[in-house]
Amino acid sequence: MEFRAFTIDVPQAELDDLHERLARTRWPAELQERGWERGTELSTMRRLAAHWVDGYDWRTQEARLNRFHHVVATVDGRDLHAIHERAVRRDAPAILLLHGWADSFYRFAHVVDRLTGRDPAVGPDEAVFDVVVPSLPGFDFSEQPEAGTVSGAQSAEVVASLMEGLGYDRYLVHGGDWGGVVAQEVARAHPDRVVGLHLTDVPFPNLFLVDRGTASEGERAMFAAVDAWGETHGGYVGIQSSRPLTLSYGLSDSPVGLAAWLVDHYGYLSDTLPSDDDLLTNVMLYWLGNSIRSSMRLYNEGLDGDWGSAAGGDAAWSDGEGADDGWSGGEGADDGWSGGEGGDDGWSLRIDVPTALAVFPRDISQPPREYAERFFDVRRFTTMPRGGHFAALEEPQLVVDDLRAFASELG
Repeated sequence: MEFRAFTIDVPQAELDDLHERLARTRWPAELQERGWERGTELSTMRRLAAHWVDGYDWRTQEARLNRFHHVVATVDGRDLHAIHERAVRRDAPAILLLHGWADSFYRFAHVVDRLTGRDPAVGPDEAVFDVVVPSLPGFDFSEQPEAGTVSGAQSAEVVASLMEGLGYDRYLVHGGDWGGVVAQEVARAHPDRVVGLHLTDVPFPNLFLVDRGTASEGERAMFAAVDAWGETHGGYVGIQSSRPLTLSYGLSDSPVGLAAWLVDHYGYLSDTLPSDDDLLTNVMLYWLGNSIRSSMRLYNEGLDGDWGSAAGGDAAWSDGEGADDGWSGGEGADDGWSGGEGGDDGWSLRIDVPTALAVFPRDISQPPREYAERFFDVRRFTTMPRGGHFAALEEPQLVVDDLRAFASELG
């Protein structure tokens, strides 16, 4: 595998173009401010846009990001970007950190130094790690595949190849959102390499693999919460699954439109909204890489359209009636995607790699332990006191502490 060093260096012309577009923003005609009820709050977007023009300094953020060691690997003929930071102590274990959507590798910007031990607050007796943070295929500085589909399993093979190329035979894997999907697929395909799997949510598609008739009281409460979320906030899943190109024309052309589409998810899935600079740096990575369309391929292609078709109709948030494709209600399909029996190809629902789950109160749902145990060998289950879906960005120390505790328990 070929590697080359990478430095983020955005041409000034691109920044000038961005500022010109921001200056020409045409704002929607909202007659009455309703907070976040109908989407990203208008007053928040006006404030963010003003800061983007007059306060936010990309060059400062670029320099901060370039403190990390960035590499680009050639995997299957395509460029894959990653941060690769060595621990301050030799022979430290490695950890692979996987982001999701609507975030980026920047999700982990505040945890890298704490995990490697370069943060001066890290004590001499605290565990440290070599840290690898890739941009998933089609995100940020990673190229998208030109052929085939982008899926959790395909992305898992790409990042597993990256870890092998970097010389890591055994490692921890952490992920949330789509990063959790990819993380579980790394563990499923390569249990001999994954020492432990650490998640901040049970991957969302797993919801459609369970027969709700067998659900515990805690699981029924979780399903109800997910159903409510689907009715109020889940529409983006259907749109990105079914009409991603149509959506992308506007988001690729308008920086405020892109920011509003991304920031919306932080507004209702965070205890405390990340700082303006954190929000805008994440948006900038999508904007500068022109990657909003390619980032949606996970929705449009990642589950062969089943997640998208479910999200768009009654099967998504149903009480188990389901559809013929086996994605709801747990009755399953002939391909072995439910019930844990597996298919003819040996696919199995359950992953027997030691697993930890950290549950945050402002996430989409709070799955009970018995739900996680349907899919994983749960060794650690932590209910966090605060935080939301983008936990590593919002509550980095809680995530770091739980990772260290899990690694210690694994021995």
